Amino acid sequence: MPALLPRHDSPNTRLAELLASASIEVTPRDPQIAQNLLRDFAPGTDVHVTFLPDDDLRKVEETCIALRLNGYNPVPHLTARNFVDRPTLENHLARLAEGAQVSRALVIAGDVDRPRGVFTGSLDVIETGLLEKYGIRTVLLAGHPEGHPAVADPVLDAALSEKIAALRQRGLAMEIVTQFCFEADGIVAWLGRLRGLGIDAPVRIGVAGPANTTTLLKFAMRCGIGNSLRALRQRGTSLGKLMGDTTPSAVLVDLAADLDKQDLGAIAGIHLYMFGGARKTSAWLADARALAGAQVPSPQSTGQAAS
Repeated sequence: MPALLPRHDSPNTRLAELLASASIEVTPRDPQIAQNLLRDFAPGTDVHVTFLPDDDLRKVEETCIALRLNGYNPVPHLTARNFVDRPTLENHLARLAEGAQVSRALVIAGDVDRPRGVFTGSLDVIETGLLEKYGIRTVLLAGHPEGHPAVADPVLDAALSEKIAALRQRGLAMEIVTQFCFEADGIVAWLGRLRGLGIDAPVRIGVAGPANTTTLLKFAMRCGIGNSLRALRQRGTSLGKLMGDTTPSAVLVDLAADLDKQDLGAIAGIHLYMFGGARKTSAWLADARALAGAQVPSPQSTGQAAS
C-alpha cells in the first residue's frame, strides 16, 4: 500500500507530502482516457474508475486494463447496489484480476434508492470473500467529512467501524477516501471525531481540482456538501469569480497547518476530483508540487502497483 505520511513540525513539509501522493478519478465513458492521461499524469499514479448506475461493467474493465497497460494503477469503484447478483460481481472481479492486475478497489453502497440485486451496501460485498479471492489486498472506503444528505452521522460512523472490523478480520488493508470539501475546518473536525471513535485507518483527503466556480457549485449541490457549499457560494459572489477557476490550494495550505498542530493519525495523501478536466488538474498539481518542494515517489518506492 502507499507509504503513509508521517507527522512533521513544518507545515511546508506536510503540504509537500500531501501533494506528493495524489490519486485521481476518471469515468469509463471515454475510451481513450488511459492514453489521454499520459499527456498529463505520470505512470504509477493511482487512477480511480467510477461506476455510476448507467455505466457498463465491460467498459469499466476495459478502462482498468488500458490504465494498467499504460503504467497506471487502476482502482475500480465497486458499487454494491449496482450488481444484480453474486456471479456478476465475481465475474467482474475475475476479469479485473486477470486483465488489469487490480489490487486496490473502492467499495461503496451507491446512491440508488433501490438495489438492483442482493447487495444493499458495501459490507455485503466485503463479506462475500470475493475481494481477497481475486487479489484485492487494499479496500478503500468512503468518508464524509460534511455528512451524507440521507444518512445521519452516528449511522455513518457505526457503518464505517463495522466495515473496518470486517476488513481486519479478513486480513485486508484499508484506506478511507473522503468526499471533496472546500474548507479545512470541517475536515479537521471530522478527523478528530473519527480518531476519537477509535477509527485509525489511513485517510486520503478528497479535494476538487481547479474548475470554474459554477461547475464546482453544480457538483457540490449534487453531492449535498453543506458548509463547503456555503463557502463556495461566498467566493463566487461576483461575475468575475464565477467565470474564473477555484483551486484547492487554500484548503490544502490550511489543512497542512492544522495537521501539524495536532496528531490526527495517518494521512495517505490527497484524492483529486477532476471536475475541470485532466489538463487543468495536472498543471495545478505540478505547480503546487514545485512550490511546496514535493518529492514525488516512484511507483517502485511507494509500492502502489503491488499494494
